[in-house]
Amino acid sequence: MEPLRTELERGPLPRGDGWGGLYLLLDRWARPGSRLRRSVCAHFWPRPFEQADNGRIYRRLGVSLFGRVIPTGGIAIRQLTGARMAPYTLRSSSIGAARDFYYRTCIFEALHTPFMLALLVITGYQLAAGRHDLAVQDMLVNLDVNIYPMMHHRHTRVRIVRLLAKASSRLAPSTP
Repeated sequence: MEPLRTELERGPLPRGDGWGGLYLLLDRWARPGSRLRRSVCAHFWPRPFEQADNGRIYRRLGVSLFGRVIPTGGIAIRQLTGARMAPYTLRSSSIGAARDFYYRTCIFEALHTPFMLALLVITGYQLAAGRHDLAVQDMLVNLDVNIYPMMHHRHTRVRIVRLLAKASSRLAPSTP
């Protein structure tokens, strides 16, 4: 039973896109139930301001709209291509699937972070060099390929935390 549980916790891996190898590497370092995986999940836990009013800050920033067209799993892209985009989709309505998806969003956000920081440094360099046109261009690229996807993952985690809280309150024994 243990191998099945491990496979279910790990879930489908993104093999068809550029993140697959990095995700596999991180997944091997942080096995389900390990201290490292628990630390990663705790680090990326949504902050209170993110959870306020069910993630209102992200809706106001247009993250939900961005989520419809994101190339790695937006609703519009799925309808257009007929693709399921399994690594970027909650695979079932179980608590285990929600926890697995929470972890995957943590990893996907962690993978975007160094690229976001590198582009911020390049943007700063362009500003310092007086190349405002290139700085704006680099910042727009960073928003599109790093910052908005990261906010999308954070918003998804807010929704998962809310789902898990509802599920645990339903499963909790009632007190007389």
